[in-house]
Amino acid sequence: MKKITFLITLLLSTTFSFGQNLLTNGDLEPPLATGKITSSTTPWSSTVASSTAQSSINSNASVAHAGEQFVNLPNDFTTFKQPFTAVVGKEYTVKFWNQFIAGQGQPASTDGIYVSIRQDTGGNGTQFDPVVGTYIDPSTVNANWNEFSFTFTATQTNLLFFVSKQARVSGNPNNAARMDDFSITENSTASVEDLKKFNFSAYPNPASHNLTISASKNIESVEIFNLIGQKVMSLSPNTNTKSVDVSNLNTGVYILKATIEGIKGSYKFVKQ
Repeated sequence: MKKITFLITLLLSTTFSFGQNLLTNGDLEPPLATGKITSSTTPWSSTVASSTAQSSINSNASVAHAGEQFVNLPNDFTTFKQPFTAVVGKEYTVKFWNQFIAGQGQPASTDGIYVSIRQDTGGNGTQFDPVVGTYIDPSTVNANWNEFSFTFTATQTNLLFFVSKQARVSGNPNNAARMDDFSITENSTASVEDLKKFNFSAYPNPASHNLTISASKNIESVEIFNLIGQKVMSLSPNTNTKSVDVSNLNTGVYILKATIEGIKGSYKFVKQ
């Protein structure tokens, strides 16, 4: 009962708004110092001990994605990271730019870069299960700067932004790369207020077996996501009232996204 009470409190206290970049010096520009990223540098750091494998902050406006500075990643296995603080239940978008250095051939698909959000438990953190992040497959991108992004919903406050690049496999083309302009920003999430003119409602909340959704107009689509951004249910009611069976969902907070006449809104509910 205490757990459910906490989830209801969390649900009712969560608001929707814009957020600034949660990463410090995400653009890598001065006054951030250039040089190797090590265990003692800040705000970016790395546990990689070998100096040849350490990524570095370089300054060269002619090759940076924007501005003057960027991260240079060598052919060796390398990592770098930065802890940040999120708000539980908020949805965030991670964006960054990557470029595999031209003139070195096309790296193999196994020689890419993993970018993930982890639990900040010290060191390189603890990976979520399932993984929250994305993989850059170098065999599928050109040698230009390319933007990548993914979204996640925070399930805890202390998180770690973590980048890990594979070492070049012997015999494969070089896979040295550059990265720039990292950001983690809170999404401006549509709320149930956006569907207010359609008298949208979802009840009961908490729900144990069935969640009834209703509106004055046909509800075109419904998607339900868990708090790490996984879609766990999708349906197209095309009716103004629908009973949704949520009995198979695990206990916790979920985000229901509904579309009515092309207008989207989000509603948070607790599965009891």
